[in-house]
Amino acid sequence: MLDVSDLTISFGADRAVRGASFSIARGDRVGLVGESGCGKSVTALSLLGMAPEGARVSGSIRLDGQEMVGVSESAWRRHRARSIAM
Repeated sequence: MLDVSDLTISFGADRAVRGASFSIARGDRVGLVGESGCGKSVTALSLLGMAPEGARVSGSIRLDGQEMVGVSESAWRRHRARSIAM
């Protein structure tokens, strides 16, 4: 289960994503739809712990109950392609 709450992604003073919240059950597939530049790619990358350099991710990304915002790269590596993928 992936629970995202109040996800905000900023680059300096510019916010690319503002307060996104959603849940995705295990086995579900989700598509993000929107205009060019609205934050689809940076959201997906942030959900994998791969936000671009200079991005500040805040809010909550809970993967199978574990808070992932602020965890180490090695913690993300344990989940990528096993628990979450794009």
